[in-house]
This record gives sequence, C-alpha cells and structure tokens, in this order.
Amino acid sequence: MRHGITHFKDLLGGEGYSWTRARSAVLTVLSTVPRPLRAEEIHRALRDARINLSSVYRALRLFERLKVVHRVELGEGAARYELADDYRDHHHHLVCDACGRIEDVAACPVEAAGLTRHIRKRTGFAVRSHVLELFGLCRACRRDAR
Repeated sequence: MRHGITHFKDLLGGEGYSWTRARSAVLTVLSTVPRPLRAEEIHRALRDARINLSSVYRALRLFERLKVVHRVELGEGAARYELADDYRDHHHHLVCDACGRIEDVAACPVEAAGLTRHIRKRTGFAVRSHVLELFGLCRACRRDAR
C-alpha cells in the first residue's frame, strides 16, 4: 500500500466521513491480500473482528466512490474488490478457469507494447485507464489435465 492509514483517515475526513473500525478493517484486509476479494471473503477474514457483512458492503461502496478501491469483474457474477492503482502498482490478472486461482500480472502488456501511445497517435483518443483480465489454465491445472 503506497499510503499510510493517516492518508485514508484524512481522505475520509475531508469528504465528511468518519474513520470507523469497519472501514479500517476492510482496508487492512484489502491491503494485505494480494488478489481481488469478494465482499464475503473480506467478511470471512474479519470474523474475529465481529464486523457484519452489511458494514463490509457499505465500506466497499464508500471506498469505491472515493476511488480507494475498484471493482474487478471476472465473469463469476459477483464483484471482487482491490485497492485502486493509486494505492498499489497497476496490474492485471490471470484467472484459472478450472480452479479459480487469481494471479497478478505485474508487467502491463498494454503499456509494454505502447498500445496507449499508438491509439492516441492513430486516433487522437487519450486512454485514461484500461482493464485486461486473462483466462486459461494455471500450471497445476494444466499438469492435472495431462
């Protein structure tokens, strides 16, 4: 996480929101788990903190509105959440069709290939952001399929 807790407290305070135990706990989980999580997974991680699922959803909606987290859609029908690029390195995901494993792709192939510059040069369109999720079989599932 690029910013400390004080940054997020100040951000919420500046928008008129208080820093609650639930918001702190949700942010802590998202900053320590290296993959996008469903609200239910965050809730399970907080079971000892006794934070209810509705508080998790409220915190996620607020953080999404404030652009602290972003929603990741992986075709499962349920949204996943992770810290936004401003708070961690820009990345994409590899998703295993068989076991559901999700891995980050740290090097952005879109940026490495210069696609955003190419698009701007050819069309005049300035790309603000992009999403790339790659689906297939992880190493273990490919090995098991043989």
